Amino acid sequence: MKLIFSDHAKKRIKERGISASIIKESLMFPDNVDVSTVDKNRFLVKKIYFHEKFRQKHLLMIVCEKEKDEVVKAVTIIDTSKIDKYF
Repeated sequence: MKLIFSDHAKKRIKERGISASIIKESLMFPDNVDVSTVDKNRFLVKKIYFHEKFRQKHLLMIVCEKEKDEVVKAVTIIDTSKIDKYF
């Protein structure tokens, strides 16, 4: 699987200070994956991890789309400390 990022996702990653390794780990070993009921190629990956900057657990949510030839595109990245609200 090849992972690519939209410009929007790249901007969110930079703003939130999220490492590429956390994103890759989340995609390879997600805690939960929700597939869209509207578009079967779109899905939401959820992963609880320890955010080094804030020194607490956070929920990373990655909205992805399956593209051609085993390519997955990260459309946007959401990072929150409100784990119970979204998980």
